[in-house]
Amino acid sequence: MTNEIFSIHQSLTDALQRAVAVYGVPEITITLESPKDKTHGDYATPIAMALAKKLKKAPLSIAQDMVKNLSLDPSLVSGAEVAAPGFINLRLAPKAYYGVLEGILTAGAQYGENKQLQGRRLLLEFVSANPTGPLNVVNARAAVLGDTITRLTRVSGGQVDTEYYVNDAGNQARLFGESLEAAISRVRGVPKDAPEGGYQGAYMEDLAREFLTETEGNSKDFNLSTAKLGEWGMDRVVQWHKESLGKFGVSFERWFSERRELHEPGLVAETLKKLTEMGLTYDKDGATWIKTSEFGAHKDEVLIKSNGIPAYIVADIAYHLHKLKRGYSKVINIMGPDHHGHILSMKAAHKALGFEESLFEVLIAQHVSLLSGGQKVKMSKREGKFVTMEELLGQVGKDAARYFFVMRGANSHLDFDIEVAQKQTDENPVFYVQYAHARICSLLKKCAERGLHPSRHARDFTSLQEPETFLLLKEIMEFPQWVVESAKSYEPHRMVVYLQNLAADFHLFYTKHRILDAPSEVAQARLGLAQAVRIVLENALGLLGVTAPEQM
Repeated sequence: MTNEIFSIHQSLTDALQRAVAVYGVPEITITLESPKDKTHGDYATPIAMALAKKLKKAPLSIAQDMVKNLSLDPSLVSGAEVAAPGFINLRLAPKAYYGVLEGILTAGAQYGENKQLQGRRLLLEFVSANPTGPLNVVNARAAVLGDTITRLTRVSGGQVDTEYYVNDAGNQARLFGESLEAAISRVRGVPKDAPEGGYQGAYMEDLAREFLTETEGNSKDFNLSTAKLGEWGMDRVVQWHKESLGKFGVSFERWFSERRELHEPGLVAETLKKLTEMGLTYDKDGATWIKTSEFGAHKDEVLIKSNGIPAYIVADIAYHLHKLKRGYSKVINIMGPDHHGHILSMKAAHKALGFEESLFEVLIAQHVSLLSGGQKVKMSKREGKFVTMEELLGQVGKDAARYFFVMRGANSHLDFDIEVAQKQTDENPVFYVQYAHARICSLLKKCAERGLHPSRHARDFTSLQEPETFLLLKEIMEFPQWVVESAKSYEPHRMVVYLQNLAADFHLFYTKHRILDAPSEVAQARLGLAQAVRIVLENALGLLGVTAPEQM
């Protein structure tokens, strides 16, 4: 059924393309939009305005000529009109909508699946938080963004492999080990401060207690070096991350360890050698630098510090070389706003190594501010740091958390209002959408008890003639296109916009048009429409990783 929806769109595009061909103008792209004012029709195209620039004629005149020459299937389109300053508005025939409705009811859970992105093979890296503490709300936002982009791409026929980069090497491991050693001492009753720049908070004592429990009676393990102790602690924190993400409905195909998969096999040293052999490095002030400024970065970057220790960027270049050699059509990272400078350097490094710039893309997930009672929530009572992912889940639940994290575009700052997310009212956007689904489930149950069941065939929907019914029909017909556009643009928040509109349109329809009290034929047709809306609500919520409850 989804492919038939795209066929309708393609049929309209082809008809317009034939009309454009008369003018002999090459390289004109046909675009179809949904008019903001629904009275203007189902689709609108500004093609006449694009032609006007090339033909040097008034767009209104071109549009009028094109409408006269349009060859449209009457079973698909009921009319074409011209609107100033040169739009061509198209109205679908009721028969086309009824056919779509039948198709949605037949497809059910598969409605929305398509092959539009077939052949796209992505590697998506996201979250990748340092293994030095619990995941926080900023990590949570990145987790939902990455997971939802993955769902949208896969349902559109694309292949996505998901990856979490574990930064478990270098000075950080040593510092974490020293911090854990101090925490173990405190747990054993001997006061000891964490080192300067080390890691603090109640979670360090939790980790110390886990270590003491695991190594009880094993003096060999207890006498680990601080570096080894740091590795043990990081491995355990990674396990915490996996458990927290699992509660959030997020999983990864691969957890990539910097220490085990880059340093120990010698890939970092190999990368440094490659950069040197390509003439991309130079020595200055006792350090080794890479010439990133010659490839678009603001400045050159240090590869090896004057003390002989590799800088972070060396391992990152080695990691991305490893990614690009795996044959993906695009490598995408979701990173925080504090990485802008590093992103430029990495893009420059990719370019220096001879890779196409389009292969590597970074999505920025902006900061999250938690609000409660109109005030920003700054600290976690337990952790002595920003609120953790699990604390937020405990307060608002998985559905509200996931929905709220994709309500805004990734590059927009997000204010997450905890009180609103907890409300069981229309003020809570996820409740509003879920309630629409539950309302339909309740309606279907009541009607079934009276012997009323949804119509399922196009021929039985002719009684659906009201403006509100066609508004709903248009909304559910456009669902696959919203899925594809959200996937193509890596913008999951579009699905939230879609869901809010669909829920609002259903509530309007339900308020204006009775079902239980309507004549049997009308009631069953309206039930068929309600069932199709329920299917779309469930499928769309599922793409966001949010449940569609049957009662609330």
